[in-house]
Amino acid sequence: MTWPEDTLPPTAAPTPRKAPNLAIGYLLNVLLPGAGFTYIGLVGWHIGWVGILIVSWMIGGVAAGTTASPLGMVIPGLAFVAQLLQFKDAYATRQAQQFRPDLADGVKIGLIAGHAVLNVAMVGLLAAVLIPGLLGARERASAAGERAAAMSAYTMVIAAQSGGTLRDGPCPLENVVGRDRIASCTVSDAATDDPQVTVTFTNGKTVQLP
Repeated sequence: MTWPEDTLPPTAAPTPRKAPNLAIGYLLNVLLPGAGFTYIGLVGWHIGWVGILIVSWMIGGVAAGTTASPLGMVIPGLAFVAQLLQFKDAYATRQAQQFRPDLADGVKIGLIAGHAVLNVAMVGLLAAVLIPGLLGARERASAAGERAAAMSAYTMVIAAQSGGTLRDGPCPLENVVGRDRIASCTVSDAATDDPQVTVTFTNGKTVQLP
């Protein structure tokens, strides 16, 4: 006996979906951090990592500006590495799901292109805000170090005058704090009560004391 359904053609198996290229995903995450997630169908992680990285850059910039040290910029570097590690795990999970459900290719291209435009705008904004702050902090730190070195040299000159060993010519710099900043130091009018000290730093700046 033949049942009606036995005469129906077999249902075609779904066409296997081609897996996104892992190398392209990593490349997108390097060029446009977070974009690789949209490439494998995870828009939420794309948006999330854009936000995380922007915040990490802001925190790093503030830390670098307040401490006058570039070490603060390690923070966005760590966030960038964490993004790549997260992408590795996300790709493996999506691969186990055969990358279903997925976005249309046009949607992916649109989102990634929009990120590229946003990225250019954000780079310009961050450069305009952070670079002057970092340069200003560096200049302030350098000027403070030079003032401290000049005052230390002048203190040594006064101490040598009190001991009766001061002469016109090179300053006594043996115990000067910040000695590595000083290219030359000269004493004049050593025989007077008000010796003049001229300090030239390695960056070319000159300070005269008192």
